[in-house]
This record gives sequence, structure tokens and C-alpha cells, in this order.
Amino acid sequence: MIPPDDEPLDGEMDVGETDDGAGDEREAGYLWSFERQEQELPEEYATHMEILDELETEEILELDLTGRSDYILWAAAQALEEQGRLEEAAGLLRRLAGSATQHPALSYPEIRLRLHDLLRERGDYEEALAVLEAVEREDPDRKETCRERRAEVLVLSGQAEEGLRLFERAAGAIPDDPWVPLTAAWALIRAGDYDNALSWIGRGERAARRLEDEQETRAAMAEVDRLKDEARVRSERRARVSVPEPAAGPGFAGKRQAILADLDAEEVRLTRDPPRSEESRQAALDRLVDLHRRASAAWDDAVERHDEEAIAALEDLQWEVVEVAERFGIRIPGTEE
Repeated sequence: MIPPDDEPLDGEMDVGETDDGAGDEREAGYLWSFERQEQELPEEYATHMEILDELETEEILELDLTGRSDYILWAAAQALEEQGRLEEAAGLLRRLAGSATQHPALSYPEIRLRLHDLLRERGDYEEALAVLEAVEREDPDRKETCRERRAEVLVLSGQAEEGLRLFERAAGAIPDDPWVPLTAAWALIRAGDYDNALSWIGRGERAARRLEDEQETRAAMAEVDRLKDEARVRSERRARVSVPEPAAGPGFAGKRQAILADLDAEEVRLTRDPPRSEESRQAALDRLVDLHRRASAAWDDAVERHDEEAIAALEDLQWEVVEVAERFGIRIPGTEE
């Protein structure tokens, strides 16, 4: 993902600051540093850190979280998200977002924005926008952050004109911030608009070169390079999508590229029109299963030919299909780790 989601949000304390001015680092979603949490919440802190650092997915899912504090729920939500159980993580984040109490160690606007990000990635755009509205009502200082995220959702959901208009306003408000145009570029790439994405990447690159902090410049330029490569590669694959897959043998690379081109197209389709009905979910599952089958068949051929490079690349390709499916809440049968 684009780094802004991991950067301090508008109106937030920077990493390295805390609400008590102690200067200890805090993580997103918390108002207190871990040091303060350990001092003031000794029993809960131990459980919290055990969930974060030690428990496996099934152990977390087996926990009885009935009546547990938001502090414990937040640990479980983070751990499940980290372990790829996005649906269960989103469920816990919804509980936190609707909590009637406010745990003093937690930053609820940041937690709600984390829920928004999960919903956006899964294509739950209507709910994601509703979460942004709630965050903005709760904390008007986050207006700019919410506007950028709203713009991203609009671009992803096919309302590019309106979304880019919001990005233009955000970029105009902070012209020396490269991350606004780079976020717009990534949304356009995800939506399949590679030419327009390159224009926004160029704007991000120019802003990055104006930064005074060398470390920030390096980080932004690394993202510029990544997005340029992503837009170029996906555009080239799209141009070759009508070319038939080559026969097995020397054409393994071509076969892989053809499957990747179809996976790109499927990701764009799911991004613009996420499956909501049983019929559309089944149709998406059928297409993804076919992509996975093609990648698996190519992998079988590579194994027979003892082509180690192709074996590794095609194994990665199979998991790329699985990851796209899981992002939209679709599980391909037989691919559980």
C-alpha cells in the first residue's frame, strides 16, 4: 500500500510523541506509548502483547472475547489482520468503531480509519465512505485525511472524475506533499487507468524533488519508481493480452505474462464492481479458479521439465491469484495454507 496510510494523520501526534508529552514512541491506534501501557495496564498489557506477538490464528479465533475491553479487541483485530484473516479483523474493528465506551489508551479515529482501509481494499465502498463520515464528525481536524481517502474510494469505484477532483483540491492545499498525487496514481493503477496514473506519478515526482528532508525524498522517489514500474508493466501486459499463450517449453515466461494480464484485468473488474450478490460472487470465483488452474497447470509443466526458475515464478503466480481473491473475500478451494 501507499505509505500515507502508515504516516501520521492530519491532526495526530507524530510518531515519537505521546499524549503525556513523554516523547516515547506510540503506534497507530494508540494514544499511549507501550511503556505507559505496561505501567498503567499491567495485566491487560500482558494479554494484549501475547495476542499481538505469540498467538496463532486459530488460537485467536478460539478466544472468548465476550465482555473483553476494547484494548484486548484491538490486539486481536491487529493480529488477525497481520495473519491475513481480514474478514474476522474487520468484524472486530466494527465492534471497536461502534463501541459505547472509550478506552483511554486507544485512538478511536485511527482505529476507524484502519477499518476504512480494510473495507476499501475489500471493495466495501459504501460502508467505507460511511466510516469516513463518522471519523470526520468525530474529529473535524481529520478533514483532509478523510478527503484523500474519499477521493481514493471514488476512483476505485469508477467515479474517477469526482475522485480526481477531490485529489486536485488536496494536492492544491499541500502542493509540496508528494504522497497525495502518488496515492491518486495508485488508485488509478488499481482501476486500470495507467496513462492517467503516469501523469499523477509525474506530479508526485516533482513534489518529491522539492522536499528538503533527504530521507523523505528517498522514500517518495522509491515509491515513484515502484509506481512507474507497476503502471508500465501492467500497461504492457494489457497490450499483449490478445496474444495466445505460447506452448510449454521456452514460452513459460510468455505463458506467465498472459496469466498475469488476465489477473490484472480481473483485479480491475473486481475493483470497479466488487461482487455483492451470490451470483456475482460465484462468477468471480469461477474466473479466479480458472486463473489458478492455468497457473497450476503451467507449474506442473515446469516441474516436469525441471525448470527451477519457472517453478518458483509460477508458484508465486498461484499465490498472487489467491491474494487477489482473498482481498475481495473470496477463497479458492484447496488453497488454504
